[in-house]
Amino acid sequence: MHKFLTVFSLLFAAGVHAQTVADEVGDGTPDLYGRDSFRIDTLVCPFKERIEYEPGEIECGLLQVPENRENPNSRFIELHFIKLASTWDDEEEDEDDEDDSGLEPGKRDDPVIYLTGGPGAPAEYYVGRFEDHGIRKHRDLYILEQRGIVNSGDFCETYYSRNPAIRNVDSLAKSAEASRISAEECARNAMAAGVDITAYNTIENARDVKALRIALGFDKWNVWGISYGTLLGQAYIKEDPEGILAVALDAIVPLDARADVISWRMVNWYDRDLGKLDELCQADDGCADSFPNLGERVRDAARATMDEPVVVDVKDTENYPTGKAYFLSDVATFLPFTLFYEQSNYPALPAIIYAWADAVENRDEWLFKAIAIGASGGFFGGSQGMYDAIMCNDGYREAAAASIAVDRAEFPVLTNALSAEGDDEAWAQSCIDLGAPPRPRDDFAAVQTDIPTLLIEGDMDPITPPPLAHVIEPGFTNGTYVEFPYAGHGPSRSVECAGDLLNKFFDDPAAEPDLSCVDEMEAPEFLGSLYRTSVGPRLVVLALEQKEDLPRVASWGGASVVGVVIGFLVLTFAPLVRRVEKRQPAPAEGARLATWAAAAFGVAALGIFGAAAGVSYKLSEMLLIFGMVGWAALGAWAGVFAGLSGALALLLAVRARRSVALPIGTLVGFVIIGLSAVSLSVFLMVWGLGP
Repeated sequence: MHKFLTVFSLLFAAGVHAQTVADEVGDGTPDLYGRDSFRIDTLVCPFKERIEYEPGEIECGLLQVPENRENPNSRFIELHFIKLASTWDDEEEDEDDEDDSGLEPGKRDDPVIYLTGGPGAPAEYYVGRFEDHGIRKHRDLYILEQRGIVNSGDFCETYYSRNPAIRNVDSLAKSAEASRISAEECARNAMAAGVDITAYNTIENARDVKALRIALGFDKWNVWGISYGTLLGQAYIKEDPEGILAVALDAIVPLDARADVISWRMVNWYDRDLGKLDELCQADDGCADSFPNLGERVRDAARATMDEPVVVDVKDTENYPTGKAYFLSDVATFLPFTLFYEQSNYPALPAIIYAWADAVENRDEWLFKAIAIGASGGFFGGSQGMYDAIMCNDGYREAAAASIAVDRAEFPVLTNALSAEGDDEAWAQSCIDLGAPPRPRDDFAAVQTDIPTLLIEGDMDPITPPPLAHVIEPGFTNGTYVEFPYAGHGPSRSVECAGDLLNKFFDDPAAEPDLSCVDEMEAPEFLGSLYRTSVGPRLVVLALEQKEDLPRVASWGGASVVGVVIGFLVLTFAPLVRRVEKRQPAPAEGARLATWAAAAFGVAALGIFGAAAGVSYKLSEMLLIFGMVGWAALGAWAGVFAGLSGALALLLAVRARRSVALPIGTLVGFVIIGLSAVSLSVFLMVWGLGP
């Protein structure tokens, strides 16, 4: 069993690594690892306060590596890595029995190295994501936070907060120019601080993975990479073939993306997925009736903002110096694209596409103000400086320029909405001007290997779809192509049974892979209608920008809810109490029934909205920004009837007081409940929860 303790630092610092490296090089070629110390220090995990775990479940460390192994005078940097220990517990499992998956019980000795995506995605994201992933039941999982990312030396931590005025612009061309300026300033400032920008490339990343394997003392391990991790995985196969047992590459991009224009044709893949989603939607009667021609609705949103962005006033002049937030055609066009990544979004995606297009066309101020407030600081959650460096040094800016030119000719509306003409060529030239031209294409030659490999794709992956896997497939002579139907980006990460699939493959890579997991995929069950409401965005604006109004709104809503709920409970159970006490109710001439109805309708409205919000959130977290499942409209009507019944209850209670001398205490109770019901009804209407 491997536990990386401080003993690693002492052991390898004493020179044990020297023999390891000599054994692994020993062919007369230059020793790129000659300056690697293979030094590991233990580390209190940087996310300790944000992710809950017990000691030993998760461990963190730092690996010292040369920044540029091709430069003998390069400085050293430290890379953060994480060990997610296997969750297998011998004391809780009966080793004589197989688990439900058919896997033999027990923890395996061969770990898995996970190669992260992005490039630039922080490792902390994956720690949370893989907390319950099935791969961990039988194997330790290591994650290397690649050079230039967060705790591995992010050299542009202020990327999005620096000079915000240059990004607060009203046209796609100006926005594109601002992005290049930010990237160039990041690179220049980093280089002035001693960073070697040219060292941040996939080839050096692959060498880091090999260095980590050696430093941890593993002769061999399994490799699992998703998205950019597949690029890195291909480079790593070439760098360290003797250190690999088996490989799983999921959401594939060819290593040599400059070989043709296919790899970076993002708009082509977007249009492909819109077509697939529309075909599935049209096969569902409810979806087909409510949400026809999804691709055209996306293009409608693009056209609506092509020459006239959505503009909202904001108070945050620190992030938006002009006092205005501009939503350009790229944002209007791109949001549905992002939701294709996770297949869990698919049931609600047609409804979201329509709601989003409506919001764009109608310039929905609440929605866009909420997005502006929530998105201040940038949309990208990783290390953008590292991303830009990889794009330059690997030659992907050059490749993207060629691909987008083809997309622009074939899909002009989507491409022109997403990318300013000439921007990609300007990016490619910027790389050269900054001293970060593409590395030689020979470094990225296609992989030829007989290492057992799974080449995995999601059928509806919007950015790395199945055709890209077929580009590299011929080079994997011992590879198996696996396609998950109705799946998005990285199904081996998100499909529940994928952990068992991977563990079985790693257990016996030479055997025919068990692909029964693929057969478990089912077509999405689409949301047939959407109850549109602005309550979600309005709550965001209230909480983040109008905090001074929060106590007043909370008091109004809270008092209404409490009055209705207590009234419903009292009036519902009062007959039982009177029956036990053997007394008759005071005559009320219908006021009691009307008051109970008002409370009942109010409680029904609250219950329906609560249940609808829960179901909507489960369908897609994004759905609540636009509304809820269609039957939430019943809650809206219940709210209306609560108000009408409450008004009737007040009228009847006053009349009963005059005609039958309704007791003052009973009158007060009826009035409070009736007023609460009317107040709740008005509150719901004001907050966008009316019919």
